[in-house]
Amino acid sequence: MSIVWEDGPLGNPMWTALHGPQLAHGEGTPHAARYRSEVAAFAGLREDTPQAWADLADLTPSGELAILFAPEVIEAPAGWTRGFVGTPLQMVQARPQAAVPGAPDLHTRELTAADVDAMLELVALTRPGPFLPRTPDLGLYLGVWDESGAAPRLAAMAGQRAQPPGHREISAVCTHPDYRRRGLARTLVAQLAAHSHAAGEVPFLHVNLENGGAIAVYRDLGFEPVRQLRATVLKRE
Repeated sequence: MSIVWEDGPLGNPMWTALHGPQLAHGEGTPHAARYRSEVAAFAGLREDTPQAWADLADLTPSGELAILFAPEVIEAPAGWTRGFVGTPLQMVQARPQAAVPGAPDLHTRELTAADVDAMLELVALTRPGPFLPRTPDLGLYLGVWDESGAAPRLAAMAGQRAQPPGHREISAVCTHPDYRRRGLARTLVAQLAAHSHAAGEVPFLHVNLENGGAIAVYRDLGFEPVRQLRATVLKRE
């Protein structure tokens, strides 16, 4: 049975982002698209057709990954090896929030190219999801720094990833184990959501269905579940 994606910008978010506002960050055809290898491993198909799979194969070098979001687990044709299958729950904050419950008053700052090494170090420790050296090119990234020691330490971060028309995904939400339970991630997500609304975009995110703690925090911030997806990791043979 062929995969059938839902209509709307968020029904097939990577496809609509790559054929919309983030065209410059990827490459594609009328049938398939993927982010550039140094930016992200995500890809999208317009439809589940032989032509789309052939195009995606041409766009993906041997040995590289293509992660596709779909309503169900994707059965790829020959030439691909299926790996991990995630269970992202898509949540949307439809309206701006006047107050942020439980969020401390923190000083956050925008992360730049000079901070990439610290960002990669935090990602390697906390594993919030796929993140590459050029992923921050996709949007605004904010961080909380601990400057009390001999050298500044990135305690938490979050940023923007996919940009389907009219929407902005919040991603790479992570906190160093030494700084958890202080509301750092809550504050960062709230600030990024407010930034999106101010730009006329609706913030959304994906969270593992089994991460009940994070889902509860996002609900407190006004995010509501929209759909359950599957994130299928495919490797080009």
